[in-house]
Amino acid sequence: MLGTVDQGSACSTVHSGAVYLHRGETYLVQELDLDAGIAVVVTADPGFRTDARSRADVEVARVLAHRDLGPVRVSYGEVTVTSQVVEYLRRAPDGTVLATVPLELPEQVLRTRGVWYDVDEEALVAAGVPPIRIPGALHAAEHAAIGLLPLFAICDRWDVGGMSTALHPHTGRPTVFVHDGHPGGAGFAERGHAVLARWLEATRAAIGDCECRTGCPSCVQSPKCGNGNAPLDKQGAERVLDVVLDALGGPAGARPEAAALPGPSAGTASR
Repeated sequence: MLGTVDQGSACSTVHSGAVYLHRGETYLVQELDLDAGIAVVVTADPGFRTDARSRADVEVARVLAHRDLGPVRVSYGEVTVTSQVVEYLRRAPDGTVLATVPLELPEQVLRTRGVWYDVDEEALVAAGVPPIRIPGALHAAEHAAIGLLPLFAICDRWDVGGMSTALHPHTGRPTVFVHDGHPGGAGFAERGHAVLARWLEATRAAIGDCECRTGCPSCVQSPKCGNGNAPLDKQGAERVLDVVLDALGGPAGARPEAAALPGPSAGTASR
């Protein structure tokens, strides 16, 4: 037995054909048996790495709290996250895609809690985000928010997940979700909802202060993105967050709570 992988990430990290790293050693996964909870690996140096690709959907099960703020609506509640790893890429050391390999893996369903905001599309267009840029702008804003949540909740970015869409069936508008990775929730999304303005201000600042031009791992790229960090629109994300923050109360200096330091989460310690 080399080690363990949590069930939620098994399909993306130890699927058949995956390159698995353990304590500096490289292994190739020969078989993943989800029923037995075992992935069989062999020592190998294949000369490539693998990146899983997945699709996901978030369904709102129950809204526990919401605020209508003009063009922006903020909500918190119970959500059902359905995800499925559908393929993986073999990449050369320089990142070149060598092959795309389809996978037949079951859907995974997670019932948890999340925080989300939806925005009137006309407000985004007025802010300089035309419809064609909305998916990339929301996606970048989602990634950056997930990366900054650990400043406000006792968690790691791997403890939470997210999804963004230009048209969600529940809200009927462009929407960004951030959800707990634990069944039933672990308090991370609840904490994010409680300090949403400060959390998103920090997110906006992190994007704006980053010197990269189109997005990098320090701002809007995510190491666990199931879509390969595409599409991403860094400048569009800044404008999305400007619209949301304006609805939440304007610049940081206009809100007394913006001066407070982030507090701990009430939850315990995954997408």
